[in-house]
Amino acid sequence: MKRLILIRGPICAGKSTTARALLENLEESSLVDQDSIKRAIDYRMSSDWRDKIAFDTTLYLANLLMKEKRDIIADIHSSIHGQYESYKKLASKNNYNLFSFLLYPPLEVCQQRSRIREIPDIKYKITDEDVERYWKNPHKVLGETVFDSSVIKTEGIVKIILEIIK
Repeated sequence: MKRLILIRGPICAGKSTTARALLENLEESSLVDQDSIKRAIDYRMSSDWRDKIAFDTTLYLANLLMKEKRDIIADIHSSIHGQYESYKKLASKNNYNLFSFLLYPPLEVCQQRSRIREIPDIKYKITDEDVERYWKNPHKVLGETVFDSSVIKTEGIVKIILEIIK
């Protein structure tokens, strides 16, 4: 049975880095990258409508990839309940095993990473308040493995994930 692997967390938890590292270690897998789609829509500013269109597009893309029997890796925000639920429903509909992992470093670490992070194609500032808003109140997923990505390096996280999803 094919796998849908969700990497969840707040801003600057290491979701994209972990997802890309997983992609390098899983044959016949595809990465559904919501951030790339958001930037393709409008890299100059963040907006709710842009976020919704990008998320809907990732679900559509994941559905198409499931029809091709690809393992799928997606990174999503842990504080937006509907994102997890939408992927869970899609996995069930397509008879995919769903694996979810939460990267949850301390707030201060996420804020510090955000201050020094440079993304060349983003023209707007992500503030400490933005980071805190996404860090607060993560949606709880029963049985989900949680990693403090300030303590465990990406390679270690990927190694554990690969062992779990065998």
